[in-house]
Amino acid sequence: MALGCTDRQRRNPLDPQGVDPQNGLLSPLQALALDGRVELRWDFSRFADIEGYRILRRLPDRDWGPISDILDPATTTYTDDVVQNGTSYDYRLNLLVGGEGERGTNEVIRATPGAEEAWIADRTTGLVWKISADARSAHFAQGRFLDLADIAIDGSDGSCWVSDGRFAGLYKIDGDGDLQMFAAAVERPGALAIDANAQIGWLADLGRRRVFWFSLVATDSLELFVVDASFANPSALAVQAGGCWIADQSQNRAMFYQTDGNRQVEFRSLQGPVALAAGGQGEAWLLADEGRDLLRLDRSGTMQEVDLPFAAAIEISVDGSTGACWVLGERDLAVFSAEGALVEHWSDVPGGSGLFFDTSHQRAWIATGSSLLKITDEGQTIARLDGFSNIVRIAVNSGGG
Repeated sequence: MALGCTDRQRRNPLDPQGVDPQNGLLSPLQALALDGRVELRWDFSRFADIEGYRILRRLPDRDWGPISDILDPATTTYTDDVVQNGTSYDYRLNLLVGGEGERGTNEVIRATPGAEEAWIADRTTGLVWKISADARSAHFAQGRFLDLADIAIDGSDGSCWVSDGRFAGLYKIDGDGDLQMFAAAVERPGALAIDANAQIGWLADLGRRRVFWFSLVATDSLELFVVDASFANPSALAVQAGGCWIADQSQNRAMFYQTDGNRQVEFRSLQGPVALAAGGQGEAWLLADEGRDLLRLDRSGTMQEVDLPFAAAIEISVDGSTGACWVLGERDLAVFSAEGALVEHWSDVPGGSGLFFDTSHQRAWIATGSSLLKITDEGQTIARLDGFSNIVRIAVNSGGG
């Protein structure tokens, strides 16, 4: 006799006739890579004949072995803390099915724990996502922000600050996803940068055509201190010990402004600077002329022009340990030495839109519109996470190791 739909819903998920194909399974096995641990999640609560679970683990291409006893059928999470950061692990969930015993699922999921955490800004959806260490899953998304302009990380507490062009102030998302709002005397927040060591933030106000700095130690509102300079379109900021690099796209100039109120150096006639990235030795890299020009600046006043191996760049990021500059184009990725020599060039990166180089772990995070890639410093893809709409900014907290 044929079973009705109600009976089918109560069968175990390994039964090919047990689920209405229009509904499908609920949550499959998921793994969240954290610092020194992996959190596994699942949900088979709709199946009445599951009497327990067992977690199996292996190193890639090794044999499977159990890491748990039989878990209660009400269990939906398990934390594996017998792991090492940087090592990849495969996981599988076995089900104890009433009347059938223990049966293995075919689904295998991989996780690589680590200290790093990435945040991405998706402008189309207005969401800010916190991404796991291995770039294979997401912790959560916060938003929706109406006019998502920029994000920056405070590495001292792992929080992410957000500027929204339609909010007179800034948002702060802590590591657990809780959102705070800080009012400030701004009209249209734009570029944002944070110096975690000095506990100072920098914010461009496109409405008032000003740049401000502020203390990160705030309660309900931000006290802003104005940079003593006039701007028309402050388009990019990059913090460096002692101050901040500021680029103005309309005035064709860039400067380094110190927190003591002095302007240490200024460069003019830059043909529309659009992006900045600061290094660790007083230097900064700058994109100008709609990304066609790549320049290396330093605080002594020296400027060096570097030839790009492709037509135009979109984003840049600096390796703080070597001074090398990573440059992303619409279909290309290049690396230049601290002296400006071309070291690497890859031409198979379609739809490039965001870039961040994690100095501590020597990994590059790349946005290609709807996808997020994590690659080695040799260009090998480690992981890819899909499903976004329009990633425009990446920020990574290295976690210190």
